Amino acid sequence: MTQLDKLKKLLQRKNGVMSWEIAQKLPSVTPHRRLFDLKEQGWTITHKTRDDGQKIYFGTPAKGKK
Repeated sequence: MTQLDKLKKLLQRKNGVMSWEIAQKLPSVTPHRRLFDLKEQGWTITHKTRDDGQKIYFGTPAKGKK
């Protein structure tokens, strides 16, 4: 399973994923680059900012792709 495959699963979780979780589970020292890679593939990446300032990311695949 590639880093992007793992990231796709994390982004589709009900509770989303934070950048430190991405770095821990891939492992990748550039989690925001992996998010950008998915955007280039047509994914919609959104985020919510918690009260402490950390962002929780969510992803939706491009139409016709999973």
